[in-house]
Amino acid sequence: MKFLGRYIRFAIQLLRGHIQYIVQFFLLAVIAVVPFILMGKLYFPYISGKAYVFRALVAIAFFFWTLLLIKDPSILRGVKQSIKNILVVAIILFFLAQLVAAFFGVDPVYSLFSSIERADGVLQYGFWALYFLMFVSVFREKRDWKMFFAVFTVAAVALSGYSWFNHESQFQLYGVFGNPAYFAAFLLFAIGFSLIVFERKFFYPGPVHYAFAGAAGFLILTLIFTQVRGVYVGFAGGFLLFSLLAALFLRHQNKKLVFACTGILLLGLVSLGILFAAKETEFVQKERLLYRITEVTEIWEKGSTRERLLNWSIALKAFKERPIFGYGLENYGSAANKYYDYRIGVEEPWFDRAHNQFFDTLATGGIVVFSAYLFWLGIAALFIFKIAKQQRALGFLLASLLFAYFLQSLFLFDLMAVYLGLFPFLAFLIYEKEKGEKNQEKIQDTKHKIPNARYLALVPAALISFAIIYFAAVVPYKANAAVLQFFVYTENGSYKESEPFLEEAFRINSPYTYWEVRKRAGWQLASVMDYGVNEDTDPGKIEEIKRLYELMAPELERFIEAKPYDPQMYYVLSRMYRLGSNQLGFDDLDKAETVLKKAFQYSDRRGEYYNEFAQVMIAQGKIEEAEKLVKEYAQRAVYFGEAFPYVTLGHFYFVSGQYERAFEQYEKARDVGYEFFERGLEYNRYMFVAQEVKAYEEIIDMAKAFIARWGNDADSYFNIAVGYFYLGDKEQAKEFFLKAIEADPERYSEHEFKPLFLEGG
Repeated sequence: MKFLGRYIRFAIQLLRGHIQYIVQFFLLAVIAVVPFILMGKLYFPYISGKAYVFRALVAIAFFFWTLLLIKDPSILRGVKQSIKNILVVAIILFFLAQLVAAFFGVDPVYSLFSSIERADGVLQYGFWALYFLMFVSVFREKRDWKMFFAVFTVAAVALSGYSWFNHESQFQLYGVFGNPAYFAAFLLFAIGFSLIVFERKFFYPGPVHYAFAGAAGFLILTLIFTQVRGVYVGFAGGFLLFSLLAALFLRHQNKKLVFACTGILLLGLVSLGILFAAKETEFVQKERLLYRITEVTEIWEKGSTRERLLNWSIALKAFKERPIFGYGLENYGSAANKYYDYRIGVEEPWFDRAHNQFFDTLATGGIVVFSAYLFWLGIAALFIFKIAKQQRALGFLLASLLFAYFLQSLFLFDLMAVYLGLFPFLAFLIYEKEKGEKNQEKIQDTKHKIPNARYLALVPAALISFAIIYFAAVVPYKANAAVLQFFVYTENGSYKESEPFLEEAFRINSPYTYWEVRKRAGWQLASVMDYGVNEDTDPGKIEEIKRLYELMAPELERFIEAKPYDPQMYYVLSRMYRLGSNQLGFDDLDKAETVLKKAFQYSDRRGEYYNEFAQVMIAQGKIEEAEKLVKEYAQRAVYFGEAFPYVTLGHFYFVSGQYERAFEQYEKARDVGYEFFERGLEYNRYMFVAQEVKAYEEIIDMAKAFIARWGNDADSYFNIAVGYFYLGDKEQAKEFFLKAIEADPERYSEHEFKPLFLEGG
């Protein structure tokens, strides 16, 4: 032991004076590297890779941070002092509150480890809390913050430049975050940080100083072209707050600033007024950026707005049901399943977030976690107030940035893109508040004798770091990559070749991925059976799919036993059973019925369950019983809207091949204002049954409505041409067939019916 201590001490001497810089390097690498990670070999390549690299960097930083605590008494004293800081305490309390709520939630394991898609959860927040604590302890001087702000701004500018370079494929800019809303939230902090650098004159005088002002302008332009309205609200609110504070408290000291802010505000208000006054003009309607801004007036008509309002209502119902600890972090999907609303599912039926940080926290954490959340927000606001008393302009900038974060949180939820800016922001509040209250100079004590035994603490630190990297990054990476390979091979019809990857994914025993790979693989196999199997499929391929089915079914059976609150697996497994019976010759329809009856215990409202149950009963020959079930459900679920019963019954008749009855119900839905063209599946079903019953005038009306909503569409033009042809209007048929050719010449210029439409016209 004594020899080991000496050996470690010798190694440390080689790093003497550089350990703090090493810790800073890895903490800054989170900012400089993680946002750029895109791993195409993983499910959710924009998310998974970032999470794994982030955990690895935090683990490495933790090892060197432990070494720094041993080596530098001032850092150790600083950490002890930081732990007493009320904002640090608030963040730790928030983490502990989430941890407690997780164990009182419906699925503690899911709360702790989250999903592949989100890569979040209580433990992930623990990584961020550790990152925050390390950040506070090693970024203690002005030069440290100059370095951080420079790295963050350069990273944001580089991400923005990448987006603009790929603008053709990113009509809503999303950088390397994969989602415009995530990128926009990240940019909010980047804009704030660049302005802080400019206001603090960290690089003054010189061109670098003005480069940060230019960077802020470029980042604002990029934010605008993310076209994320929730972040627009955050940015506008932050700017409005800063302008008001500046007008009230800086009008004598900085008249130019107040004048500039007032001018920008007036210009913005006038521009918005003109835009909304002209919202019905062709120019605004065709410019997507302008149209998305004016869309906000159509609160209930637009899916994204409607879905958020309905989700917030569900979150409140979940809170009322479980007011103390909630459903547990990450388990909003279980609440959304119980209180399912069909109108939400128009775009995404499996919502796992309330898309509002406050409602989401209430639903998943109850009053315990929500109180802790408000506590750290309140402490951050208090710190800003104290900073503003000494440094008004800086305090107003910080207040505006916190307010912008608060407002955008009303439309999004906290995640990595937000945390990348939020935790350094909170650390900066601590630095600014305390730098005048205590001596920040690093204590150099070259004569300080550190016992060799203390260095042995590095051994468990190294083991912990290695364990984190291996179990929280390497192992889930392997499982994630394996299940994606299963997806790729099955998509290409290589079912036999996909089997080893499925088995490998199942073998890897990581709480981050154990059930998740089964979920992803289950969805994929159900899709393969639905779309990849027909009477022309090679018998050999059928046998390969059967083998996958036999591997998958027992795993999904265990899934719903172990995780009964997961809403998706009941649907996936019952669908698999039905398709296995219809397509592969298995006798599993009774199993499908049993699974769905269990699903009804957790949600007696979800349309996907009833639709699947009806198809199972139809496959069993119980058509009258299925019809009765669907009618009862449709009448009971009338609160989803006046058209819902008609649409639901219409879909049932469509699936059961009763096209005249389906069309009758669809027309009743149209009579009360239902717009089939809003959903591709429903639009296609309507057009199919209309063709079957020869309702050509209705085909024309629906296709024209589709074009009016979504723009030029070759297939819709063709449908209109067909309708006019059968109605005997050859001139109109020719006109719309020519429009179909113009919209998609590759498909329609050599269409088999071309002579029929164009002859003699």
